Amino acid sequence: MKDRKVKITVPIDIDYLPILLNAVGNIAKLSGFDKDDISKLETATEEAVSNVIRADYDKCEESTFDMILVQQTMGLLIIVEDNNLLSIESEKKSDVESGVLLSKSKYEEISNTLIKQLMDKLWFRTNENNNFETHFFKYLKKYNLHVSSQEATINNNKEEVKQLSEKTVSYVVRRMKPEEAIDVSRVAYSSYGNTYLHSNIYYPNRIRELNVKNQLMSFLAVTTDDKIIAHIAFERSADKWIPEIGMAFTKPEYRGIGCMNRLMSDSMEAAKKLSFNGIFSQGVTSHPYSQKSLNKYGFKDCGLLLSIFHELSMEAIDQEKLQRESVMVSYRYLKSPETLIIYPPEHHAEMIADLYENIGFKPEIRKPNMLIEPDSNKSILNVKTDLDNNTADITINTIGKNIIVHVRRTLDHLCHNNIATIYLRMKLSDHNMARYTTEIEKMGFFFSGILPRSNANDELILQYLNNYVIDFDLLKIYSDKGKEIFEYVKKCVYPISFS
Repeated sequence: MKDRKVKITVPIDIDYLPILLNAVGNIAKLSGFDKDDISKLETATEEAVSNVIRADYDKCEESTFDMILVQQTMGLLIIVEDNNLLSIESEKKSDVESGVLLSKSKYEEISNTLIKQLMDKLWFRTNENNNFETHFFKYLKKYNLHVSSQEATINNNKEEVKQLSEKTVSYVVRRMKPEEAIDVSRVAYSSYGNTYLHSNIYYPNRIRELNVKNQLMSFLAVTTDDKIIAHIAFERSADKWIPEIGMAFTKPEYRGIGCMNRLMSDSMEAAKKLSFNGIFSQGVTSHPYSQKSLNKYGFKDCGLLLSIFHELSMEAIDQEKLQRESVMVSYRYLKSPETLIIYPPEHHAEMIADLYENIGFKPEIRKPNMLIEPDSNKSILNVKTDLDNNTADITINTIGKNIIVHVRRTLDHLCHNNIATIYLRMKLSDHNMARYTTEIEKMGFFFSGILPRSNANDELILQYLNNYVIDFDLLKIYSDKGKEIFEYVKKCVYPISFS
């Protein structure tokens, strides 16, 4: 179904809370939620609304805030929008000039922790009106049905797993049919148990719905007797023309017969027919094998994201000790842009040019005029949190004069909510970007790499570790360029050598 939206504007007054909760309850019931989940949605809403009402700013009788309810196919999205942020001038006095992070209420930290426990997704953003929004989402029950270990029928006796030769297995590569989603989840479970990095793969109805909408495009290796033996997919997010290739796994008894190579090859051909501009990938660094495979198919390294996933234990691979998983980001152009003008910060310009050369494109590099201020007073940030892996992405869509205030506030907010790793993405084509990079790095962010995007929106990626120390000795890097990126990022984290 198409998304249906209901927007309610109310005064900042606790007396109006029952009206909002009544609306949430009724729309949740219309959407198909049961009593237990309706109660969770109401509690999460009460906490989010209470955060707005408790916020430390001067209220007047005309002050209002909005709540937006969005009925979606897979569940209900609730947005609580604060229409009464502090003015830029007062923000500068309290934040920029003092250099002190804005204090956050302990109540807000506890509230957001509760919302995370009750909801399936939680994220934050500032919109085009400079208003702060809290977004939370709950899946309908049928999209929360997890494939259990019993359903996966895993064969745990390694001696019974037959070694097959490629000659003995005939299979074809094709797109997934909707009814095959449950079998895909079973193969994922048989390959990784319940430890796979992308949790959606264990929910058949989510896999089915995402494929129907082409937000996920699954390709399968299927035997002549209709057994699914391997899977790979394009994951499409905001940039639909540069997806990520991932979710690659093979049923244990069919490993080593070459079907993953064929899946990769056939899916890349499909990508060209689908008119994708390019594809990016993330190869884990707890071992070098996925990086090696990606390099084989023309993917070139362009960044290193530290601490992006939870700890990943792999039975077949000898690991010295476990830490949060880091990935090498690599990219392959399918269409090179006609022109691309970028304004890299001077202290990273050489590395950025080197990374572009590695992935096979030469942009026009210009030196930014550091004296020119942004045209707008307003900054627009989009903040998405990943509850499964305890990370967050801050994407700066528009740089305004108050960008430092907004990044500091957002960083403070995420750190108070114990997010382990925070990534910040800025457009290399924005001449204002270089002006603020150094100030943002003074907050503790450091260089991570670049990532091409459609419509000349290529990103510079910075990252921040929230009281988490990476053991760089545990990272396994495959390519020579990857090792150069590794050393560069390490120096950005630890600029002073003690050796």
